[in-house]
Amino acid sequence: MTILANGLSRLSPHNVARSVTENVLSETSRFALAILLVAYVVMALTYSLVTPIYEPTDEIRHVRYVRHLVVNRSLPVQSADGPRAQSHHPPLYYVLGALASWWVPVEQDVYYAPPRNPHWTDRHEEVSVDNKRQYLPAGPGGFPPHGIVLAVYVMRCMTIIIGAASVWLTYRLGHRIFPGRPSLALGGAAVMAFNPQFLHMSGAVNNDVPAALCGAAVLLACVQLTQRGPSVRTDIALGILYGLALLTKFHLLVLAAPISLAYCISVWDSRDWQALLRGSLIVLALATLISGWWFWRNYALYGDPTGMRKVNELWAGRPPSGNWWALRQGLPYLWSSFWGRFGYGQIPLHQPVYQALLGLCGLAAVGYVVPGRSALPTPELVLSGVTVLAFLVAVSYYILIQPAGPMGRFLFPALPAFALLVTFGLSRFVPSRMIHSLGLGVSLGAAALATYALLDVLAPAYMPPRSLSRSEIASLPNRVDTDFGSIARLLGHEVAPRTVAPGDTVDVTLYWEPLARTERNYVVFVHLMSDVGTMIAQRDTFPGLGRYPTTIWEPGVAFPDTYRVRIPETAYAPDTGYIQVGLYLPDGQRLTTSDGRDALRLAPIEIRPRPGDFPNSQEANFGNQIALLGYELSRRVVKPGDSIQLTLYWRALTPMEADYRAFAHVLGTKDQIWANSDSLLRDGSALTSQWQAGQTVVETRMLSVGATTPPDFYDIEVGVYAPSGGRLSVMAEEGHRLGSRVLLAKVRVEEE
Repeated sequence: MTILANGLSRLSPHNVARSVTENVLSETSRFALAILLVAYVVMALTYSLVTPIYEPTDEIRHVRYVRHLVVNRSLPVQSADGPRAQSHHPPLYYVLGALASWWVPVEQDVYYAPPRNPHWTDRHEEVSVDNKRQYLPAGPGGFPPHGIVLAVYVMRCMTIIIGAASVWLTYRLGHRIFPGRPSLALGGAAVMAFNPQFLHMSGAVNNDVPAALCGAAVLLACVQLTQRGPSVRTDIALGILYGLALLTKFHLLVLAAPISLAYCISVWDSRDWQALLRGSLIVLALATLISGWWFWRNYALYGDPTGMRKVNELWAGRPPSGNWWALRQGLPYLWSSFWGRFGYGQIPLHQPVYQALLGLCGLAAVGYVVPGRSALPTPELVLSGVTVLAFLVAVSYYILIQPAGPMGRFLFPALPAFALLVTFGLSRFVPSRMIHSLGLGVSLGAAALATYALLDVLAPAYMPPRSLSRSEIASLPNRVDTDFGSIARLLGHEVAPRTVAPGDTVDVTLYWEPLARTERNYVVFVHLMSDVGTMIAQRDTFPGLGRYPTTIWEPGVAFPDTYRVRIPETAYAPDTGYIQVGLYLPDGQRLTTSDGRDALRLAPIEIRPRPGDFPNSQEANFGNQIALLGYELSRRVVKPGDSIQLTLYWRALTPMEADYRAFAHVLGTKDQIWANSDSLLRDGSALTSQWQAGQTVVETRMLSVGATTPPDFYDIEVGVYAPSGGRLSVMAEEGHRLGSRVLLAKVRVEEE
């Protein structure tokens, strides 16, 4: 009777309705997960297809590692000789890449180095299409792809599959942490899947996406350990996962933190210390069995089981002590590159996007302290938080010792935990009945972010210029129809604005018609020249802003090209000048027009002075000690042996203890000095230690140009240094270091 009663109670309308609801939710959740995974794969493939090979961070060095395995059947060794691979990384991902791509016939040398674009860092912080390619594009590869292109895309597809597994494990992890709330698991998985940087790296050859898979797998096993308690099966699973993680990327060593914490949580109530000891030994033994050979190899080769000593030697490493400035400067870059700084970091998202994401994540953090909400799944959230914190500490240490340390992709192993923590934090602000809407909203928002990053930032940075239609060509402004050699015809131009101040930019749009494809890449120059004969500003770049070099031109297909010429903050004003343009080979002479000119003069430009109390007003902050407020030059065109009178306007920013010296140089190529003035800073007889805060000092220096100075354009540099010889840094308004000198206006040395 009791059994019958229990059976009837389970068949009550309430229980039947709840069971049906749970089944419906489960089916809906699985369907939503399938849609998410398909959307992720499609988006990652699209990111991959719009990104040329070798353009993602270090992809060429990852490819070399795989190709070294395929061709030489051995692991590469860290060396300073020749082109480098990522030889310091453990081999698991690269072995998988070799197994996936070995069958592709590749004629290219393992350590092939494609032609670089020397201008790719010119606009590093700008959201634009200006020289965002590090490597110059080659000719059309044709379809289907073959050779190295096919091999790279095979490896990229393998990475996408690994990324999809990471997203799936993140969803499973969310189900474990938030049972009965699949919307939170889906939202967390979507935050990970549509993180623009994760998508970008998913469509590239790299071991950061496999590191994310390892992070998700280990954390899921840790959560299961805390919920089910210790068992030999779990111990073995964690040992294998941890060993594979150590063969994927070295900094996954910090997964020891959540593993250790999970064991402590699992035995805390029962005080089963024997299970804790057994589990720890099994995990350590299996991890050592799987990955120990790699650390022994490092020790045999480099005298260091991690190999990091050799890494620091080859990659400009430094000791961690005394480098807190690097952490202060690196954290903002770490945040932006965690969400999206494509290529080698030169393709950022718009700054408000990073700020909005920071605000959203801050709001999620506040959600954890919102009063009156449901109880927190504390052990699981603590494990997730410790995972995020452990990798943040590890990456922070790397920032201290390596210039390349602040890379957000290094945090990918903690991305599953971070994504779920953010989603749950946001859910604390909505009532339970709206959790499904929140999960949907988070998923759609993340997808919108990924779409924006793809269509508005990434794809335009790599697309060649559009071609002009016949009607557009017929109506071009300022027609000139001038040929440069037999290579290109300049059809017309636009220049705006015509009146600028130091610090402004002039946009110069040139309408080119290729006449022939060449075997060498010509460079476009756009110069702003002063009427007195000096150069005010210049812009040199390959056509198409690095995206359409002359070696891949389609003759007869006209296109527009816009060059932004930035007027230096220190440009001399008032002044008048003009824009001139042309083409040249990097190691050769300029192309000439049909009438023998090597440059074509375009529009006039007027440069007005910036507002201020001093000539050429500015405020260059030298080490928060002294500021340069302005300057004057007695002349800007000289002959060898002539002198230039340079007047400098200084202001003491604070009482100074040292007697600082200042230098002014006429500077040529490779920083060769052709005129020098170096002496103590004085106000009459008063040295800087006697100056008062806020005091303004006018100083005059004579720069005598050497009698053997060749005709050319030269910079004037000014700096300040301490009696010990250390230069004062030039500081930006927000506090970061800009350099150790200020470049003033250019001067021209003409023939005698």
